[in-house]
Amino acid sequence: MDQYQSDYRLIGFLLLENIIPVVLLAATPRGSVLRYLAIPCMIWIVSLLLYPVQRPSYLSVNGLGGSVCCVFSALDFLLINPKDGRNFVDADGKPKGFFSRLVDASRLFTSPRAFGTPRQAKNTPSLPAYYAEKDPNKISRARYLTREIPIAIWQYFVLDILTMLAVKDAMNQKESGMVAVSGIQWDLTAEQWVSRAISNLFGWFIASRILIGFYCRVVAIIFVACGLSSPSECPPMFSTMADSYTLRNFWGKFWHQMLRLPFTAASNFITRDVLGLPKPSVVERYFNVFLVFFFSGLLHALSDVLRSISLQESGAMFFFLSFVLGYMIEDGVTALWKRTQGTQTTGGPPPLWQRAIGFCWVMGWLTVTSTLYFGPATARPECQLELVPFSVAGSTSLPVLSSILLVSGIALKMILKVEI
Repeated sequence: MDQYQSDYRLIGFLLLENIIPVVLLAATPRGSVLRYLAIPCMIWIVSLLLYPVQRPSYLSVNGLGGSVCCVFSALDFLLINPKDGRNFVDADGKPKGFFSRLVDASRLFTSPRAFGTPRQAKNTPSLPAYYAEKDPNKISRARYLTREIPIAIWQYFVLDILTMLAVKDAMNQKESGMVAVSGIQWDLTAEQWVSRAISNLFGWFIASRILIGFYCRVVAIIFVACGLSSPSECPPMFSTMADSYTLRNFWGKFWHQMLRLPFTAASNFITRDVLGLPKPSVVERYFNVFLVFFFSGLLHALSDVLRSISLQESGAMFFFLSFVLGYMIEDGVTALWKRTQGTQTTGGPPPLWQRAIGFCWVMGWLTVTSTLYFGPATARPECQLELVPFSVAGSTSLPVLSSILLVSGIALKMILKVEI
């Protein structure tokens, strides 16, 4: 086939990947042979998607990532913790019709955090404090849309500028003869390390947060506006940055938790049911951590292929698996501290000075390990993601637009109480 796959081919396979498990969940009983055959079929579809697209966008790359996640969700709902028609009943306990079961099955696969259900992912952020001023359980549609739409518009313009700057920077590096980083550079000056730390701080805590939050916010706005969801069913994607004073908190509290349920279902099945590791135990604990980060690294490495970054070039696997070692170091230091200082359980966060040290630790780890992850795309314009469908910033003065976004961002923070 051609060097690049068409967008229509990509969309077609992505739709098929999501339709198969939904139909099987609604139509087949537990233990059906079709369910077992579906998993290798879905993996085969993922393999058909592993070709670059000519203009990689966040939607296309995220779509491939979503198809990988869909395989894990199918494993969970079809085989590991199987559900069937008996799980889809109405208020009177009577089985629902096939179409209603399809709708409910679709909700399961499109609600990875399972918000508001007994399965809700741990540490899913609560509704913003802005809504708590009144009854958070009775948020009007107008109040929700009045807050979320301006935030989404602001995020769109920020992403538009970030796309333009990333492509421009990559082209400058390419013209100057710079190549993608193939390893971790240790011989950097103090200024270079500080610059890299600031870059990673912006990338992980601001750019990625805005990018993921924007698209999920748009979906929530559409669903709430159409009456398909209530505002109380649409929590924010991220928690506050203040939680990120440990690596565990960075991924387990601050980050979006979209992958927690499908990945932990697979890892628990392997460690407890297949290997029979005792729970709780140190081996079971860290092997679970290893598997979850392995799955995450695999998902992001496969997504890199759409950006013309081969599996051999991608640093996603190294980056995510490095956190297994990071967790071990962090847990060891924490245990040593408690042993030497005595256990002091206050029920709240640690003192400010401890959180400050912890935040520096998190940023240091991200600064070192992110190099291999971001490096392959840094100096290659063709690998830059189109973060938004169409650009507005290109026809506007960048300094003027940046100033407007800065002022409006402060206004959104003050008026709508946007959490940082």
